[in-house]
Amino acid sequence: MRLKVTINGQTFHVQTNNDPLVSQVITMCPMEMEFSRSGNHEYYSRLPKKADDGKSRKTSEAHKNELMYFGGWNCLSLLFDDVNVAPYQLVKLGDFEEDVASFLKRSAGSISVKIEAD
Repeated sequence: MRLKVTINGQTFHVQTNNDPLVSQVITMCPMEMEFSRSGNHEYYSRLPKKADDGKSRKTSEAHKNELMYFGGWNCLSLLFDDVNVAPYQLVKLGDFEEDVASFLKRSAGSISVKIEAD
């Protein structure tokens, strides 16, 4: 399954993983959210509904051009740099097909994002 992610009017695509959490996120689509910048590695925003990541594979390693989920805040994260978030655990939802990292690095503050099943 693919997701279409439009950020400040520019379209990108995510090739999703085979994870039960992906199905939950897709049922929330389409979503329009404001994402805030966090440090020098990500933009994040809370999902409109609570998701259950109990059956998902988790990692502390996140890499640029990945779409991740953090259960502690029930949020999606768009990565534009590599980061180790230990002791926190994330679920990788998929990889951007295009280089979203370069676009996000040039963005500032917050971004408008629309996510749709593609």
